[in-house]
Amino acid sequence: MQLWRCKACKRTFTPGPAALRNKTYPLRMILSALTNYNLGYTLRETSTRLNRRVSPSTITTWLEQYQQHCSYRRLRSAGLKRYSANQTIRCIKLYHRQIYGYAYHRPKLDFVRSGTLDDKRAGDTHLAGVADFLESIPTTCPYDLFRRDDDPKARASQAHPEFADVSRIIVNRKQNAATEAAALIIPAVGDNRLRHGPYRDS
Repeated sequence: MQLWRCKACKRTFTPGPAALRNKTYPLRMILSALTNYNLGYTLRETSTRLNRRVSPSTITTWLEQYQQHCSYRRLRSAGLKRYSANQTIRCIKLYHRQIYGYAYHRPKLDFVRSGTLDDKRAGDTHLAGVADFLESIPTTCPYDLFRRDDDPKARASQAHPEFADVSRIIVNRKQNAATEAAALIIPAVGDNRLRHGPYRDS
C-alpha cells in the first residue's frame, strides 16, 4: 500500500479506502483466504493455497473479523456433504464477442432448488426455477444474439430503449449486505474488468 508523508505536519498517511489501511497482509490475500475456506478447504489447506505463509490461526481471525460478509459459512458443512471444495464452483467460458467467465455455486443452487439445508431442516422452494435457469445457461444461452454484427443494439449493454430515458432515472441509494460486500471487495481489485471474477464465492 502506497504511503504518503505530509510535508507540513510530517504525518504518514494513505489516500486509499479504509478497508486497505492498517493491514499486515494485503486485502486481496485476506479475501482469497475467506473465499478458499468458504469453498470448503480446511484452515490448513487454505493456508497452503495462499502464496505467502499465513498461519491457520490468522485465517481464523480473519473469518471472525469478516463474518458479516461470509453468509455461506453457516451452510458450509452442509455444502461439503454434497460437493468437495474443488467441485463447489462450476466455471464455464461463454464465447460472445469477448470471452466471459460464467460460474455458479453448486451447493447454493442445490439448497435453493430443494429448500433443504440438511436432513432435518427444510425451507422454501419457490426460487427453484431460478436455480434451474442459472444451471442451464451454458447449454441454453442464445449466443447468436451476442455475436451479431448487423444490429449492435441486440446487446443489452449497447441498447438504448425509449422506456429507459436516463434523464428520468431516480437513484435510491441502499445499504445492505451486497453493498457492504462490494465496498470491501472493490478496493482489492484495481481493474474494472477483473471485478466480476474474484471473490464471488464467499
